[in-house]
Amino acid sequence: MRKWRTWLISFGMIAAFSLIVWRLYYIQIEATRSFTMRNQQVDLIRLAEERQREEMLLNSGRGAILDRHGERLAGGDDYHLLVFPQTRHLMKAKRQQFAQLASFIHMPLTQLESQLAQIRFPGLLSGPAGEEIVLSQADKEQIHRLQLPGVMVVRSDYRMSINHPAQQVLGRLVQNPGLMKSWYPEQVASGKWTPDSHLGVTGIEAAFEPFLHGNQEERLVYTTMGSGLPLIGGGMKRTTSRAGNDEHPYTVVTTLDKELQLRVEQILRQENVQDGAVVVQDVASGDVLAMASRPAVRKGVHENQPWDNRALLETVPGSIFKTVVALAALEQGIVKPDTVFHCDGELEQAQLTDDKHGGHGRQTFAEAYADSCNVVMGMVAQKLGAERLEAYAKQLGLAQEVLWSGKVFHDEHFTQLPQEQKGMVFAKTTPKNDPGVMAQTGIGQRDVRVTPLQAANMVTALFHQGKPLKPRVVKEIRDETGRVVYQFKPQVLPGAKPLRPETIQAMKQMMRLVVVKGTARSVAGTTWSLAAKTGTAQIGLDKKRYNKWMIGFGPFERPQVAISVVLRNTSDSEDPRAKRVFRAVMEEIAKQKPTDEKEHVAKKQSAKK
Repeated sequence: MRKWRTWLISFGMIAAFSLIVWRLYYIQIEATRSFTMRNQQVDLIRLAEERQREEMLLNSGRGAILDRHGERLAGGDDYHLLVFPQTRHLMKAKRQQFAQLASFIHMPLTQLESQLAQIRFPGLLSGPAGEEIVLSQADKEQIHRLQLPGVMVVRSDYRMSINHPAQQVLGRLVQNPGLMKSWYPEQVASGKWTPDSHLGVTGIEAAFEPFLHGNQEERLVYTTMGSGLPLIGGGMKRTTSRAGNDEHPYTVVTTLDKELQLRVEQILRQENVQDGAVVVQDVASGDVLAMASRPAVRKGVHENQPWDNRALLETVPGSIFKTVVALAALEQGIVKPDTVFHCDGELEQAQLTDDKHGGHGRQTFAEAYADSCNVVMGMVAQKLGAERLEAYAKQLGLAQEVLWSGKVFHDEHFTQLPQEQKGMVFAKTTPKNDPGVMAQTGIGQRDVRVTPLQAANMVTALFHQGKPLKPRVVKEIRDETGRVVYQFKPQVLPGAKPLRPETIQAMKQMMRLVVVKGTARSVAGTTWSLAAKTGTAQIGLDKKRYNKWMIGFGPFERPQVAISVVLRNTSDSEDPRAKRVFRAVMEEIAKQKPTDEKEHVAKKQSAKK
């Protein structure tokens, strides 16, 4: 009986094994073109090929996006250099050809090799500072003769380039038929747009999708290895898709200055800023001249949400919020710049200590602001009270969306950039009558949240009677002939009220004192005389991470720009990079506009004589 049972078990195992072998043979040999899976016939060879193929958008057919001077940020149909990831072995073996390539594109060989060694996915090559490389027909022919694997010249609208400027502002394109059908059902149902065409999901590309959407796309299909990396020369082909309409996309003209935008992003890279933002705002108009966000976008890298525009995200402001406290207290007559205080380093009833051990001693209110004294600013915030402090914060453009918004054609609630956060002063459940809460709020901690755009806009408001504007990042929309079909007229924030001239003048002088004698002395001695406010915010559960801020304007005598800088989540409370970035950006702008300030100073000196 036992022997019979053993034979039965052995036979069963052999039969099961044979069935598995037959099934594998059937799947891999007999049924590769007609395998049944979930009641559907599946071509396994084709499925395997599809899973090893990727697409790159060469030309979206979308409308152009221009800077304030008409320089192209995206769009067009020029020759660009498409490069695949290169191994160091290949670059060494073909060094002579790569040297010739570097000369064609006017780039040092070492920089070209460095860029090629870092990329992990194919893309359009940019210059060292992110500038666009446009090639001629002659360049194309010369590069083709080099016969470099994974290097080719293609016509493209430059939207899928490596190190593209203002990536987070311009926004992200994706292919998502489900989303396309959900957001634009009429266009898809009518055949006006194809479901698999690219769709803007962030930034200007998303906000202006109805104006920018193209009716023809050209893509490059290439093969990937098992690791997901592209296979150089592996069965590449171009495909074209076209929608059933001949409408031309519109052109969007931004307020950005392309040259300044590139330089600001380069400064952030040089300072190795991993998480942060810079906003440069024109004082006269309130227009955004540059808006840079870190981390930079890299294909295949999704950690830390690189497509999130940090300039529009709220975070703890720290001592830059003392500007709100100062303006409110001056306007209410609670203090004057020369009001004397004494700081012994601690505000006991609020459990608030000062950064300076032992305190600042006897000082005026202006000096307390310049030295960023926590004790004095906490005391003043307590005198102001929660209602007045929150009201002034909102009056200065905080705790609300500030970007240009309004009716555009049939859209009643159009906004130029999606995903802008509001920030706050107090959370709903916060006990506002608590002295400790008021002191912590007065130094920009506790519940306070501010975006870099709001911070720059608050400084700009000083030059508009204290009334904040609604900053523009786009100034107009044009049709295919260049005719302006819509112009975004400047706006003032609803409910904005003017401040007394004495308040504004005192605030400007106090911000200048921060640079001359206070916490921002490291930005003194620049081409322009500057005014500023520094900020360090403690963040995280253990309060051992920091936001480093710098806001200000320049030149002091005749202001042209307001700037905000934030480095988020740094480990060093004394990190000096926010000040260095602020200074470098101001110096860059001063280089672009050197004569205006010199003429102004010369006129003042002549008038004195």
